[in-house]
Amino acid sequence: MKLFLLAAAAFSAPALTVSELNHIKSLNPRWKAGIPKRFEGLTKDEISSLLMPVSFLKRDRAAVPRGTVSATQAPDSFDFREEYPHCIPEVVDQGGCGSCWAFSSVASVGDRRCFAGLDKKAVKYSPQYVVSCDRGDMACDGGWLPSVWRFLTKTGTTTDECVPYQSGSTGARGTCPTKCADGSDLPIYKATKAVDYGLDCDLIMKALATGGPLQTAFTVYSDFMYYEGGVYQHTYGRVEGGHAVEMVGYGTDEYDVDYWIIRNSWGPDWGEDGYFRIIRMTNECGIEEQVIGGFFEN
Repeated sequence: MKLFLLAAAAFSAPALTVSELNHIKSLNPRWKAGIPKRFEGLTKDEISSLLMPVSFLKRDRAAVPRGTVSATQAPDSFDFREEYPHCIPEVVDQGGCGSCWAFSSVASVGDRRCFAGLDKKAVKYSPQYVVSCDRGDMACDGGWLPSVWRFLTKTGTTTDECVPYQSGSTGARGTCPTKCADGSDLPIYKATKAVDYGLDCDLIMKALATGGPLQTAFTVYSDFMYYEGGVYQHTYGRVEGGHAVEMVGYGTDEYDVDYWIIRNSWGPDWGEDGYFRIIRMTNECGIEEQVIGGFFEN
């Protein structure tokens, strides 16, 4: 009984601690560490629910065709938020569901459709439809990037207005809808194809600048949960899980450190207004391993 109570107390205690934060700070990371408001008081189980097992990050080179870009040279920097401000929806929060794979994929759908001129303004596409209907992935327990793009190519998704997000509060897949929440017909938007630009930074940069934001994923270590700003580089801690995100640009900071700009799905109050930067050109935490973009015609 005593061991049971000790274990229960460990899982109910806050996952982020001042002592661990102080240890990270003592290592003098390049980035700003703190205890984000998003995670204050959350237990290890609650934080784990935001991630997915690292097994979902395994790269399958045969699953998605290799992408090419005709541009001869990538610009020195690119930030989709600055270049296409009319295309940027607000950063959203996935809640207590490991649906990052769905959020980052439909965010890329919306941004790349707007980049291509198919949407004249920012449109939020439905992560809930993908979570509920994509049976090739595991809903709140995670998803494979190639698998979700297979779904978006064959089946597609609808708008968030049509099928609003609910799994963040329920923690469940939910039923695949056949109608919009208001009873109207489902509008469906499909990708014509998806390609992988991973493990070639020059190609990734060209793809971003010529086609818009891409979906990627990375290994989350415990120090990342303390991120509050700056260019992240893994400093300390164990593997906590995997996480899928949207890559929206790249640049170089005042210290000549190259970075990627990443949109997260932990709400606008997390990190740098919902975004983070991570060191570029070194495949930091596997962020350059799988980088997938979809294409659209209507």
